[in-house]
Amino acid sequence: MDKKYKLVTFGKRDIIEDKKRSLTEMIFIFAICSILGWFVETGYVYLSVGRIVKRGMLMGPYCPIYGFGALILYFLFYNLKPTKANIPYTFLTASITMGAFELLSGLGFKYILNIEMWNYHGHFLSILDYTTVPILLGWGILGTIYVFFIHRLLLKIVSILPKVIANRTAILIILIYATDFVISVYRIVGNPDILYKLVNP
Repeated sequence: MDKKYKLVTFGKRDIIEDKKRSLTEMIFIFAICSILGWFVETGYVYLSVGRIVKRGMLMGPYCPIYGFGALILYFLFYNLKPTKANIPYTFLTASITMGAFELLSGLGFKYILNIEMWNYHGHFLSILDYTTVPILLGWGILGTIYVFFIHRLLLKIVSILPKVIANRTAILIILIYATDFVISVYRIVGNPDILYKLVNP
């Protein structure tokens, strides 16, 4: 095992103590998972409507809500040892946490920004119209896959990059997302039909 890791016991779960977290890591995880989330959304809509539809309110191929979700998992499971014994805990925690995040995001868009990005009214076991029990289970599966197969792979990829290159790339990522956000919001405010088409493929 890498010397920078130290196994410690936390209740019934083994965790890996590693204090070397950085803002650069978080930016890369946010960006990569936003892109992966865009592909997940695009694939889901393709299966639903039978054609490829651009997802997300931004112009680029990324859905930031998945990036923020990945950061939540990053903080929740950063030190969790990926063993079979930890699968139920990971699944349950990811289901509840990510489901609550989706619900609160939907309510926030609707009642704070007056934007409805999704709505599950009338769907099976809907929860306040912005998530459902089956979707919670789906989040649990995706979260478990992320924690056990993707999380440390992303950290390893970031660690391979020279520090200077990684830091400069992280700054570039922030600039790209910030610019896209400003332009996209301006476009939507000027033409609300754009948002309607994104939400109703």
